Amino acid sequence: MSHDDVRRALAKKGFKLDDPLPHDCPKWGEHALEVWVLRGKGGGRDIDVCGACGTARSWRVRPLQDREEDTAFDLRSFVGL
Repeated sequence: MSHDDVRRALAKKGFKLDDPLPHDCPKWGEHALEVWVLRGKGGGRDIDVCGACGTARSWRVRPLQDREEDTAFDLRSFVGL
């Protein structure tokens, strides 16, 4: 699974890049982390994906609540690759 495949799959699901500039990856230590977001009336989801090491983390966002990390998140199954 290449990073371009992940980007296409997230865009197909309606996610948008939150910031066009990559952020520092805590694991890799370089500017390779992309932040993808999806928002709706019932909340949304934030996904951080590193283009260098492939690490992915996800948070659920609910109205009037703080973000909650989805510790069981699996990027491959989420995007269907």
